[in-house]
Amino acid sequence: MKSKWIFLLLLTLTIQCASSNSKDSSEGDGKLVDTIIQKAQSEEGQKAIQTAKEKLQDKETQEKLKSLISKDKKK
Repeated sequence: MKSKWIFLLLLTLTIQCASSNSKDSSEGDGKLVDTIIQKAQSEEGQKAIQTAKEKLQDKETQEKLKSLISKDKKK
């Protein structure tokens, strides 16, 4: 019963946040894209992109992705 209340609380908060974000993003969609581009071009963003590229070269990661994709296709 306790977990049910926690779930409902989290669901309510998520919906409230999503609705407030959708209002904000409709007013400034260009600002969101600009922010994403700035983050990606920053030093921290470049490091994250490089790390992701290296991780994708890992055979184990590739196998995990293949298994996830095959599971999705089966459904």
